[in-house]
Amino acid sequence: MTNLVRLAVVLFRGSGTGITAGSGRRRKRSQLGNILLFLFLGIYMVGIMSASSAGLYSLLAANGLQDLMIGLYLSMGTVLVFLFGILYVISVFYFTGDIEKLLPLPLQADEIIGAKLAVTAAWEYLYLAVLVLPPLVVFGILSQAGAGYFLFLAGVFLLLPVVPLCLASMLVMLIMRFTPLARNKDRFNMVSGILAMLLALGFVFGTQSMARFDEMDLAQIISAGSASIAKLTTTVFPGTSFAVGALTAPDALQQLAQLGLLLLIASAAVLVTFRMARLLYFKGVVGVGASAARRRRLSSAELSKAGQGGSAFWTYWLKDVRILIRTPVFFMNNVLMNFLWPVFFVLPMLTSAGGSGGSGALIELARGALADPDGRGAALSLVICFVIACFISGTNGISESALSREGETFYIMKIIPMSWWRQIMAKVTAGLLFSLAGTLLPLVLAVAFLRPPAWLALGWLAVLPGGILMPNLGGFFFELFWPKLHWEHEQKAVKQNLNVLYGMALALLLAALLAGPAVALGLSAAGTALLVGLGSLVVAAAEIVILRRILPGRFAAIEP
Repeated sequence: MTNLVRLAVVLFRGSGTGITAGSGRRRKRSQLGNILLFLFLGIYMVGIMSASSAGLYSLLAANGLQDLMIGLYLSMGTVLVFLFGILYVISVFYFTGDIEKLLPLPLQADEIIGAKLAVTAAWEYLYLAVLVLPPLVVFGILSQAGAGYFLFLAGVFLLLPVVPLCLASMLVMLIMRFTPLARNKDRFNMVSGILAMLLALGFVFGTQSMARFDEMDLAQIISAGSASIAKLTTTVFPGTSFAVGALTAPDALQQLAQLGLLLLIASAAVLVTFRMARLLYFKGVVGVGASAARRRRLSSAELSKAGQGGSAFWTYWLKDVRILIRTPVFFMNNVLMNFLWPVFFVLPMLTSAGGSGGSGALIELARGALADPDGRGAALSLVICFVIACFISGTNGISESALSREGETFYIMKIIPMSWWRQIMAKVTAGLLFSLAGTLLPLVLAVAFLRPPAWLALGWLAVLPGGILMPNLGGFFFELFWPKLHWEHEQKAVKQNLNVLYGMALALLLAALLAGPAVALGLSAAGTALLVGLGSLVVAAAEIVILRRILPGRFAAIEP
């Protein structure tokens, strides 16, 4: 047990959670930025979940079904822990860089698994604290529950993720021991991450579609659905019914008994997980990082093609594109996000088009406003198109992590026979490609739904070049000054890189400086297109001039 606790503390310090101590100014600034970012996102999500659960409570209370909220959210919590647990377990247990250092140490398998399970549980508690705990607190406040409810809620919150997380751990250990299914780290992470995002999108579509039901129909659906969900989760995840009973039992003694049973089930799950770890973990983790390739005889034509020369610029650009697509972390955070944001932008339009009444009339009203070249609707649509282009280009993080993705192999950029400027422009061009693809998707859908006149559609296209160039070029400045080159996992180059956050803030700031005056001055569509379209191109040209001037000195100063 002592080794388990010590190892857990060490893993926490090296997990990038920000608890490590540091004295450098850069480290302190990075930690402060991470704290502020997570605090903002946490407050935002807690606010959304609290507001939505308050509305759900009033809806259910009108039909005497408010107690269903507890079973519904607890069941959702266990399912979320299990799904995200599989993603985290496969990564933390088998594919972290510390595996090769831990295996030779005199540690038992259950000690390694216990410490890694604690690290994984910390992230699960974070999800539950943001997504599940606020609705249950709102329920207690609105139902005027006593202090005992909140005490039992604290116990349920601590014990709820134990069983589903242990089941996810046992499932992953079985898969890794007896099948080669998940041994391809890159393929597994990419496929599982895409499935998780599709699940999230399905949840968003589901909540949007629920808005079309009236109160009585929605209450009946929730009543039947929550009963089915509770029955399913109780069967799959033993202990869920005890968690619900600990919060809904009529008296404190029964609640305490239900909580005690939940603790018993959780303890048994942990013991079984540790036992399975001793039997399966070492045999499944040894050699997991090895890679293999099939040998194939190349034809003479293939050999001849492989030896042909080509443009150095586009070869370098293609190398960056392949890295972005083939590396799961880069693909999920840099490439796929270009196409997820447009879905969220267009989602309300899709649900409105599928509805009736006021939503259809609203679309017809928008079409009429866009048809007038002297009206405010056309000018505002140009501003919206420009801001969306800046937002998508600034949030994908491709240019803002261009040097960080090189990691400790950055020195290769200094020795290959290609100018620094051409290498940088090749990396920025990769960002331009994916930014353009992500921006064209909502534009095409907007044209299909709103059917604007041809001159306005051309105006939308006219504001895109500056809206894409300006954020990609501006975001690269931060990489020249603060590249994150020392990392063991790709996540730190993108997900824990403050340059991505700074680039996002700069993109939104520049978009506001150009779009704000166009709206405030009430310019026409032509004037708006000139201001935001031409103005952003002027800013992009200024960024190119500044980059060319500072690039030699800054590039030479960067040491991997």
